[in-house]
Amino acid sequence: MISPESYWQEVNASNVSSKELLDILKNYVDLGMTLYIGTDSMLYSNYCTFSCIIAIHSNELNIANYYYQKQKLYESRYKVLENKILKEVELSVNAANYLKKNIPNANIEVHIDIGDKERNATKHLVENARGWVAGMGYQFKIKPNSWASSVADWHTK
Repeated sequence: MISPESYWQEVNASNVSSKELLDILKNYVDLGMTLYIGTDSMLYSNYCTFSCIIAIHSNELNIANYYYQKQKLYESRYKVLENKILKEVELSVNAANYLKKNIPNANIEVHIDIGDKERNATKHLVENARGWVAGMGYQFKIKPNSWASSVADWHTK
């Protein structure tokens, strides 16, 4: 189950406890770095795989890393695009809230896998997602600037 309080996987596939992750992220925040959160999902015939990541990135400090969790949910409601996207937003906001509670001085940016261009099937969800994320006090990014959700996509396969 995707839960910020659970174990996270590092890129090299080692498990990191939530406490260890908070300690690592606090050090990055103390360096002035932003925490990036993104979630993506992949629908299969009888389940949907969700992946949530927390990333740090700085060209100036030559730092790039991320931690992820993933989960298969066997619920047919995720066959509806709106339900799937809103679940992605929920998982990202939950992770952001957990980080803000434990690292109050963190600058957090939430990347949502939706776009506002006419060609995007998720265009009608942008304002709802923006209101939810911004209303919680987080910076909000959508396609083509939501790179953290693209990283999450790597773990939905």
